[in-house]
Amino acid sequence: MKTLPILDQSTPFQAPYMPVLLTLVKQLQADLSQQIHSIYLNGSVAARCATVGESDINLTMVVNRELTAIEKCTVATLCDHIAYRYDVVPSVDIRVVTLDEVMTLSAIFKWGFWLKHCSVCLYGEDLASKFGLFEPSWEIAKAFNGDIKAVLADCRQKIMATKSVTEYNALCRIAGKKMLRSSFMLVAHRTSSLAYSEQQCADYFLHFYPDKAVEIERIQILIHGPQVPKRASLFLIEQFGQWIVAEFEKIEKKIG
Repeated sequence: MKTLPILDQSTPFQAPYMPVLLTLVKQLQADLSQQIHSIYLNGSVAARCATVGESDINLTMVVNRELTAIEKCTVATLCDHIAYRYDVVPSVDIRVVTLDEVMTLSAIFKWGFWLKHCSVCLYGEDLASKFGLFEPSWEIAKAFNGDIKAVLADCRQKIMATKSVTEYNALCRIAGKKMLRSSFMLVAHRTSSLAYSEQQCADYFLHFYPDKAVEIERIQILIHGPQVPKRASLFLIEQFGQWIVAEFEKIEKKIG
């Protein structure tokens, strides 16, 4: 069976993003030197296909222990500071996971696949070397789709409660990206390929679900703007988000 491709690590990153990445890693080292095991770059910037001014920077940070509330606040503040300082990125997202969680056998289809095929190590010991190449499978899709219901429910609740435009737009991006990535994961086992950018996710998904073109267009607006009314974002999360969940459950019954 065909193995999935991994990100090309021989090509330099796009020049506009280099100052941002260097500042991020340097500041994280300064603030959390004892806690950090390794730092990885993900998404379109890692794939060298980012669009300046539109593509976010996405990092995965593996830590030696759970961060304290103060440390989590430090990371969140750094993300906001970098996005404000550098016009090339609208936002910065840092996903934090403990080393113990990454290395558990039960997490191999999630973190093993993520670090091996979807990440580029920027700092520390590269855990990708601990895993072999993965084959296209529904198990991988389940590992990434599994939390969509909880993520969207959390976004929906926070969108309803927030009065901050900045927070609202950030929540819309989170919900939109989650739905777009999960849409791709519904068909990933049928494509025998990977999507490293939002457009690739959309293209692969629409190949199998062309009738969902309107929903994908709305998701892209949710991610990139212009800002939509709350009722519109909530409707999309409830309608299309629940369709993804239901479709995931339907495929699971067929494949198991």
